[in-house]
Amino acid sequence: MRKLTLLLLVVASALSSAQAQQLPVRATAMMNPFQDHAAAAGVLGCMDLHMGFRNQWSGIDGAPQTSFVNLHGQMEGQNNDFHGIGIRVEDDAAGAWGYTSVNAAYAYNLRLSSGARLAAGISAGFFQHRLEFSLLDMPELQVANDPAVFGDQQFIVPILDASLWYYDRDKYAGLTIQNVTQPSMEKISQFGKLRRQLVVLAGSEVELDGRWMFLPSAQARLGSGVPPAAEVLGLFKYDEVVGVGLGYRSQSALLVAAQAKVLDYLSIGYAYELNVSPLAGAGGANTHEIVIGINACSGRPAGRTIPCPAYN
Repeated sequence: MRKLTLLLLVVASALSSAQAQQLPVRATAMMNPFQDHAAAAGVLGCMDLHMGFRNQWSGIDGAPQTSFVNLHGQMEGQNNDFHGIGIRVEDDAAGAWGYTSVNAAYAYNLRLSSGARLAAGISAGFFQHRLEFSLLDMPELQVANDPAVFGDQQFIVPILDASLWYYDRDKYAGLTIQNVTQPSMEKISQFGKLRRQLVVLAGSEVELDGRWMFLPSAQARLGSGVPPAAEVLGLFKYDEVVGVGLGYRSQSALLVAAQAKVLDYLSIGYAYELNVSPLAGAGGANTHEIVIGINACSGRPAGRTIPCPAYN
């Protein structure tokens, strides 16, 4: 309990100034919550691997492309509590700019008196920024004084996230503060920082008639200097094997999502985003995203945990 209290204090202190520049969004976040929420480590109870790729605005040269992979599992604790551990890797490229982040995560997960579970987690690692000059077209000499262009081509800063994850058999909610320490980016900007970002995800599982289930979810990302990004998604799933759904991201895109359990231990998710922002006029500015999940317990809860709708 004292370990959870300490982690809760880390999250609370981060909340006091949770403003950030926005990192990549993911339409498949409800199929892969650990990538954003360190506290979800170990929730499934066995080793769980997710990997994916996001091709944003696919018809535009230099548009963002994001790859991600994570692995997490569970370690025994005292009584009904357990420890979750994991690792997350993400690579993002947008034109000449890009970054790679790698971090290790830890979560302490305890059983509440209601039967639900609450976890607090942290993750720590590094963020490598890079700039490829060969992709830049700089016809004006004045840019020679711009540190964002002629600063270091790559550099590394430490990163720290703090996270909470709550779930029972019917619903779940996660809250994460990314970049808690706001590491300096002064090598490309005198006052630049990798600012904090608040990421919130919530969802539930509603039993319909027969073998049908309805899985609504919502997520939001808040950061300074960029508009808030909020989205909702409703997924209809049949017999816990295949699901299809529709969603909407604020002032940005209409979402179509699908998920299929190909084998007991293998699932595939896909999302298509139809751009409805002013950028849609550029032509072909739509987005494709895929995520693949592999686990060691056939998608069924194991260890000291209960079913979480985000992993059903």
